[in-house]
Amino acid sequence: MAPNFPLFSNPIHLAHLFWLNLIKKDDIVIDATVGNGKDILFLASTLMNLGGGSIYGLDIQKQAIETTHELLKEHAERFLPHTRLIHASHESFPREILQGSVKLIVYNLGYLPGGDKTITTMTESTIISIKSSLELICPGGAISITCYPGHEEGHKEFLALTTLLTTLAKSKFCVTSHTWMNRQNSPLLLFIQKST
Repeated sequence: MAPNFPLFSNPIHLAHLFWLNLIKKDDIVIDATVGNGKDILFLASTLMNLGGGSIYGLDIQKQAIETTHELLKEHAERFLPHTRLIHASHESFPREILQGSVKLIVYNLGYLPGGDKTITTMTESTIISIKSSLELICPGGAISITCYPGHEEGHKEFLALTTLLTTLAKSKFCVTSHTWMNRQNSPLLLFIQKST
C-alpha cells in the first residue's frame, strides 16, 4: 500500500495549498504551462467557488491546449467564458495583460505528461518568462514554479532559476524553495511572493 500524507505528498499538492490562500474573487491568474490542464482546472474551480475571475492558459503544444479545453468543458464549463487558452510559448504573454495586474502565475515545467518527452520546457525561454512574470504580478501576487531537476534540461532550468531568483531584492520579493529531502532528484516547488 502506498503511503498516505494528508497535507501534501508532492510539490503540486503543496502549491495548491498556497494558491488557495492567495487567490481572491476577481483575480487574474495565468497558467504558463497548461500541460494536461489539471492545474488550470484547479484554478478555475477555485475562482468559480470564490465568485469569479479571469484565467489565461498557455502551452506550446496544441495537444495540451485541446486537452485542457476539453477538461474545462467537462468539469468547469461555466468558467470557459472567463478563460483564454493560447497556443504559444510561455516565453511571451499576451500584450493585453498589464504589468502589475496578475495575482498568480503558475508553471509546471518539464514535458507534457503522457506526451513526447523530447519536447520540454527550455532553460532560456523559461528564464525570459519568469523575468516577465516578475513584472506582471501585482503587489501581494506570486509565482509558483514546479521544477523537475531529475532530467537533464530540468536540471539546467533549476540551476538557472536558482541563479536568477537568488538575485531578487529581498525588500521586494520573498523566494522559497520546497524540496523533498528524502527523495533523490524529486520535483520541487519554488514560490515567489511580491511585497505589498
